[in-house]
Amino acid sequence: MTFSAADIESPLEERVRAFPFFEGLSQPGRKTLLTSLQTMSVDDGLQLLDEGALCQALLLVERGSIRVYKMSPAGREITLYQVEPGESCVLGTSCVVNDLRYPAHAVSAKRTDALAVPADIFRTLYNEEPSVRTFVMDLFSQRLSDLMLLVEEVAFRRMDERLAAFLVEKSRLTPDLLQPIEMSHEEIASHLGTAREVVSRMLQQFVDEGLVRLERKRVIIQNCKELMKRCSASE
Repeated sequence: MTFSAADIESPLEERVRAFPFFEGLSQPGRKTLLTSLQTMSVDDGLQLLDEGALCQALLLVERGSIRVYKMSPAGREITLYQVEPGESCVLGTSCVVNDLRYPAHAVSAKRTDALAVPADIFRTLYNEEPSVRTFVMDLFSQRLSDLMLLVEEVAFRRMDERLAAFLVEKSRLTPDLLQPIEMSHEEIASHLGTAREVVSRMLQQFVDEGLVRLERKRVIIQNCKELMKRCSASE
């Protein structure tokens, strides 16, 4: 999804207009939305929702990212998906529309700017505005594909393959331009649903093979071509 956020100092109407559903709203729908919207800016690492919480508002992310994850009874985490600019959380949407409790955890993965729509207002817009339903269904379709890939990875790929794929994905700005991965071993392990010790051991193996270089809370790709081969080594 291509998304270009308006300046944070712009009027609310200009900011929400960046989201694809806005142009399709009826005039009463636009008025309802604009009179209820609230702006929200949160720092990196702020816990937004815990499992079992009530969803009091739906966030439309303008900048930054929200990580949605599950946690085992032992405290091990696995990332389900990230809510990126131009999107909202599909689990949150489901909870708001159906008046359910949140079935996961959500935390800001970066400093994040968002527009908050109160739950009752979004529920009304979803029921009355076709463009809002289209926006939600498009997000659900994408997230379903993402989660199917996650299940496939967890069930059928070795951890070293998953780690290699994760590093390639997080480092790639463009097909030819890479950036350092600014994450600790613990953070990487949380995304992959494994233990920090497992990630540390595999990263050291990648270092020994000349694939990456490690710095404090940073992984730098040294040989992307060979690392990509590790993504599907067992196929």
